[in-house]
Amino acid sequence: MKKRKKRNKILLTILLVLALGVIGLGIGRMAGRLVGVRPAGSEGQENQGLGSSGMGNQGQAIQGQGSTGQKDGINGDAEMSGMSDLSSAEAPSTTEDAMQKEEQAKDVTKTPTPSPKPTSTPTPTPMPTRESLNDISVQDMSAYLGEMPLDGTDIVGTDTVDYTYEEVAKDLYFLTVRYPDLVKVRVCGESVDKRAIYEVVLGNEASENHIEIHYAMHSREYINTLLAMRQIEEFAKNAAGGGTYNGASIRDLFANVCIHILPMANPDGEMVAMGGLETLRLQSLRDIVHWCWESDTLLGRTSADLDTYLRTFKANAHGCDLNKNFDAGWAEYSDGVPVPSTDCYKGTGVASEPETQAILKVAHENPTRCVIAYHSAGNMIYWNYEVEDELLLNADRDLAAGLSEMTGYATAVAAKYNTHLAGGCSDYFMWTAGIPAVTVETGQGTCPLTIYEFPAIWESNKNVLYKLAEMYGG
Repeated sequence: MKKRKKRNKILLTILLVLALGVIGLGIGRMAGRLVGVRPAGSEGQENQGLGSSGMGNQGQAIQGQGSTGQKDGINGDAEMSGMSDLSSAEAPSTTEDAMQKEEQAKDVTKTPTPSPKPTSTPTPTPMPTRESLNDISVQDMSAYLGEMPLDGTDIVGTDTVDYTYEEVAKDLYFLTVRYPDLVKVRVCGESVDKRAIYEVVLGNEASENHIEIHYAMHSREYINTLLAMRQIEEFAKNAAGGGTYNGASIRDLFANVCIHILPMANPDGEMVAMGGLETLRLQSLRDIVHWCWESDTLLGRTSADLDTYLRTFKANAHGCDLNKNFDAGWAEYSDGVPVPSTDCYKGTGVASEPETQAILKVAHENPTRCVIAYHSAGNMIYWNYEVEDELLLNADRDLAAGLSEMTGYATAVAAKYNTHLAGGCSDYFMWTAGIPAVTVETGQGTCPLTIYEFPAIWESNKNVLYKLAEMYGG
């Protein structure tokens, strides 16, 4: 065991040295350009050149390309040539000639140094956008109405857990068409690979009682996206049909509460886990995820082939474990992986990932009463996080107890963050934001869970939205 740990440390050191070498090479090249001797009088022109071509280089570097700026020394050659002409002039033979030569010399020195020929500033390669990629979120969704299930039939199917980003986008649109007064859909962020992160709003937005629920932060736990979509459709169908819960009208239950649902919190990661590298639109991101596999293999973290590795992928397209990217012990978290990986890499900074930012945006833009994170697996509800605020602890206890009563899942106390386990989402909302939060782990088995697990998951969670509305909107 000790030999294995020592070998892993050596391999990790090699990876870090290689990464630092690449960074050092880039710095060395830049330093070589900046410390070169420049002739007097050319500083202004050189700075101007750096200002324009430097911006071009920065834009192109994003795409893995580069361009060299204007060569140093053009003005210097011109000045040196002028000095050579003066030094080779014949000595004056008379006073008049001397004065004439002196005036000519003054004229020469007053002649402005010729400027180098201007060159066009390199045009940065534009960063891809959802529009340039023709992402489904920016398309005219009415073009898909021909695919909408007939009235009286369910929009969200449950025959497979492979529920792609495009299928989710279409079904959300179909739900807004069928239930326009009950289901609102907006985009609260976009992923690394420029996919929309959808936010579904149910209930009264003017209410002071808002709840956030996000699903499938970890890629391979995508069965929870299917759960979210079924919960949304069942709510709308029952509310539209005059349904009740515990004797109260569902419409009345949601009159004083607003639930924000992020059904696909990590769309890129889910697509990778479902369909592999080719589901990523940007080649740079395919390279990163492929590198994660190579690195994890070298470190002894996996022995799986690439396809198997990707099916159990947890991170986003940057190789960042989103549940390690929140501001809860992030700086102290040192026992994870210091490079991109399928899991346990905390990212380049607190909330560095756009998917993390989307979750935070929804919670902090509203008067949020509680946050629920759906993960898999274990049929368990984690709460507490060893917070010291008694009022917050009591509120979290009530939330966990209510969900436990509804789902039949047992509750467990989650430990406070530490160097081994930190940066978590629920940890952040409890410790940093002071908002009650729990983590619900659905299903049994190894992720990704199969469709055969879904009926039990659905049975346990089909009334969760109503229960939350009853608890916080009453």
